[in-house]
Formats: sequence, structure tokens, C-alpha cells
Amino acid sequence: MNKAIFCGLITTAITLSSGIANVANAIPYGAATVYKVTEGDTTSVYLSGTPNSRIEVELGEGTKTSARVVGECKEVRISVPSSGSFEGLKVDGISIDATALPTQSLPACNNGVFEEARTANFKTPAGQVVIVNKSAGSAAISLPTEIVRRVSINGCGFGKFKAPPTFSIGATNYTLTALPNAGKPPVCRVVDGIRTGYTPSTWP
Repeated sequence: MNKAIFCGLITTAITLSSGIANVANAIPYGAATVYKVTEGDTTSVYLSGTPNSRIEVELGEGTKTSARVVGECKEVRISVPSSGSFEGLKVDGISIDATALPTQSLPACNNGVFEEARTANFKTPAGQVVIVNKSAGSAAISLPTEIVRRVSINGCGFGKFKAPPTFSIGATNYTLTALPNAGKPPVCRVVDGIRTGYTPSTWP
């Protein structure tokens, strides 16, 4: 019984080897560590890299929307975003130009009233934006943000993701249409806990 199973594994290995070549570590397409494969109507981007690592890919700008609870003095406090910029900020659908706001201290709130009047939106010395005269409840805060995806590189040295027309990895910008097309994808097989990568015989 063990012998039959063993022979089956050998036959499978021979079948794989007849169509694709065994490779080690990272799996680039020729000299390209970033390439694409189109199968049907789906185009995936493949990244060649260190096995079992992750590669950060910037997919462009999106809008992050969150809710802020309106304070006792009908104010909404918005901390400085990680990007350091409030460009594109909207509160309940209304655009806020943070660069035009005056810088003022944030007074204490006493029984629903600021101890020092604040009749217009302002920024604190620490850079926090404060929106005043809001209704009780919560406010929707929208702010453009960079969309970053961490692509996992498998044990065979490649990973894939579905990319927008343009994206960036580190300081390098990529255009999907300009990427080399590998035609067929690489394959990662696991046998007895050992991962082995294979590439199509049509690859360079």
C-alpha cells in the first residue's frame, strides 16, 4: 500500500516537471520582480520576494469616514491624522479648510458652555481641529487617506493581489498596463511540509 502511494507521488512529480520547472527562493518572471498574469477577465499582479515576508503596496488614495461624538459644548474635536494633513477634510459633508482656521486655545467646558466663547471653528496650538455649534449626537468625519495593502509572500517566494491601474511599492510607481505579462502563474506545492515553487515552461 505504501509503495502504491509512493509511486503515485512520483508520477505526480513527473507530471508537474514535464510542464513546469522547479525553482528555489523568490520567483521573478525573467528579470521582473513585479509582473502580471491575466486569466479570463481577471488580472493579478505577482510580487517576487523573500519567502514568508510581506510587501507594502500603496494602492492610491481613498476616503476614510468615521464618527465622532459631539462634546458637551456642541464641539467636535479632530486629531491630526497620521499623514499630518487635513486636506480634503469634510464634516457632515461640509468641506473644512483647516489651513484657514484661526489658532486658539481649547477652553474648558462648563455646563454645556465654553468658559471662553468660541463662535467659529478653530485649531488648537497642538494642531487639533475643533468644529463648533454641532447638534448633539455624532458627526461624520471624512478624510482622504492612502490605501496601503500588505501582500503576503508565500513560502515559495511570491504573492499576488488585484491591483488598480496604478500603484506604488516604496519609491517606485507602477502602471498595470505596462507590467510584463507572464501568461501563466507560478505554482507553489507543499509536500511533507516542504514548499516547492514551479514556473511554466514558457517562462524565460
